[in-house]
Amino acid sequence: MQGKKTLGLLTIMAITGLFGITAEASSEQTPQQWITYAMEPGHNAYYNSAFPSVSWTFIAPGANKINRHVVAKTTTIRDLVGFPIGVAVVHGVVYAPNDNGFLYALDAENGHLLWSANAYNQIMTTPIVANVDGQQLVFVGVGNSVFAYSHAKLFGMHGVHVIRGTDVSAIEAFNGKTGKLQWVFHTAGEDMPTPTYINGKLIFGNGDGHIYALDAQNGTPLWKTYIHSFVSMSSATPVDGGNIVVMGGTHPSRIYAVNSSTGKLLWAVHPKNIFSSSGGDGTWAAHGGVLVGQIETRDSNQKTGTSSSEELALNAKNGQILWARSLGRGRTPPRNKDAVPDIADGMIYTGSPVTHKEYAINLKTGNMMWQKKLSAGMKAAPLTVGSHLIQPIGNGDIYTLNRQTGSITHVYHNVHGGFGPQNGVLIGKTYFIGSNAGYMEAIPLHMLLH
Repeated sequence: MQGKKTLGLLTIMAITGLFGITAEASSEQTPQQWITYAMEPGHNAYYNSAFPSVSWTFIAPGANKINRHVVAKTTTIRDLVGFPIGVAVVHGVVYAPNDNGFLYALDAENGHLLWSANAYNQIMTTPIVANVDGQQLVFVGVGNSVFAYSHAKLFGMHGVHVIRGTDVSAIEAFNGKTGKLQWVFHTAGEDMPTPTYINGKLIFGNGDGHIYALDAQNGTPLWKTYIHSFVSMSSATPVDGGNIVVMGGTHPSRIYAVNSSTGKLLWAVHPKNIFSSSGGDGTWAAHGGVLVGQIETRDSNQKTGTSSSEELALNAKNGQILWARSLGRGRTPPRNKDAVPDIADGMIYTGSPVTHKEYAINLKTGNMMWQKKLSAGMKAAPLTVGSHLIQPIGNGDIYTLNRQTGSITHVYHNVHGGFGPQNGVLIGKTYFIGSNAGYMEAIPLHMLLH
């Protein structure tokens, strides 16, 4: 499990880089910690700094040698070598998790491998990076979306406790500089959702129907709250200055809030007509005392194979639904079924994997300001920078829209695979994103704008 700085690994990684650099970067031009999914509770993963425009590509081992005659499905390739979620960028290092079970630490300036660590199952969490007792630690959740037969046969049965995840399911902590394993906490179910770091604690939901708090220094459990639902990809979102943590769960599909100090369950909401796994698929965004998330619904008038996207705003203190906005109907997407919203300047920006549209919605009123059809569905949170909205989508395109009008200003055609839940991260003048095909890229911002 220990990361190694070996020449052999550097060769295996098939790294390309060291081109397009316009200025010298420093670790001070990147965040000093990364304590929640998409950097902050509103999920606008843009860090305004003097970090320069750089261009490089890091290839996961074997990603460029997959025989498409043998492995034809893009979802299979993603499960083998894909970068499934957004990265963390701290102190000049890009921490990139991969479905092959490895966490890669890359130099943000040139993409060179600093170390890698094997977690022994898929990593679908954004790495959480925090200074704990004077030591920089990197935390990842480990697990897969597989059901053991004994639990798969129970899925859909009312009131039955279902556990999702097989093989190694755990939270693992690594030394941020060396990749050495510091501690591991095993769980009964998968740990795919991203934890949040609050006052020395890691808080997360997982596949065994519990929300946990661990001591970030040593992995000691501090409290455990049973919620019945398993949490698939709904990352923990801190609200009210970190006093409240919110996430969604499946079977039953509900949204939950707990007190971060005690683990006390504060409220649970079961939205009307919520469909399939969408309660546990989407990650909620927060601004002030308002939570925003997307669910998928189906009513009695809808055909099998179709569903609707719905955006919801909740009161973070009591779970009251403030407003609900239908985004439209379409074909039910496979796997995780909801897009993650981005809150910026009183507006919600989000896409829909059901309608394949991008939306701008007023945070306070729920009024839709504009909507725009794109060429494929999307699941990741977009980000805003200046007057621009940047949204990666399923076919590999990265759209840039005018955030005031929704007009498309540029489309960047990525040739290294499509994007699912992977949110882009913008540090200064460079956009970092990994693809389903196993390519981790640093893209100069100007290439996305025009």
